Amino acid sequence: SRWCAAKVDVPVSIHLDHGDSLALCREAVGLGFTSVMIDGSTLLVEKNAALTKEVIALCRPLGIHVEAEIGELQRLDAEGAQMPNKNIADVAKVRGFLNLCRPDSLAIGIGNAHGYYKGEPDIHLEILEAVCGFTDLPLVLHGCTGMRPEIIRRSLLMGIAKINFGTEIRYKYLQYYEQGIKELNHQGHSWKVSQFANGRLTEDIRAIIRLSGSEGKA
Repeated sequence: SRWCAAKVDVPVSIHLDHGDSLALCREAVGLGFTSVMIDGSTLLVEKNAALTKEVIALCRPLGIHVEAEIGELQRLDAEGAQMPNKNIADVAKVRGFLNLCRPDSLAIGIGNAHGYYKGEPDIHLEILEAVCGFTDLPLVLHGCTGMRPEIIRRSLLMGIAKINFGTEIRYKYLQYYEQGIKELNHQGHSWKVSQFANGRLTEDIRAIIRLSGSEGKA
């Protein structure tokens, strides 16, 4: 990843997503990650903040970005249905969390989920609006795959600074790879199939960059 990042002329972050312990974050730092997420969202606010502070103490002297989370993100079952959890962040708890620690960015649960949604996700922008009323901390929206573009655009205007499309990118790559195997005269060369899938996926990623308002920005 570091080798690939050095080949482009825009800033690239090598990010640990949903790190669940100080030990894992420390390992990522040792491997050269430039950004880590510590996900203590399943913990009580005080314990989440204490864990986040430990990661901040590790990373900040090294100039490594720390993302935290409050309001556990929903998980979808194999059919895309939402599984019950404590996804919707309590605004008072978000305020209390930020009084105890100060990460570089914060993911908050507002009805978003990892995976493909079954039906229309119930996204609570009022929670996002309330949080933006007392903090200027860059906020992160996970689970954007399948979310309506207008919801994402509204969230960006309200204070979301980072949007995550991991599921869409992973699955589309496999879709294009499978298409390449079936349709290309690849002669058994996997690099030809990979090149085809990468080219198709590049257009999807460009669409995400345009959606985020980051087109033409370094």
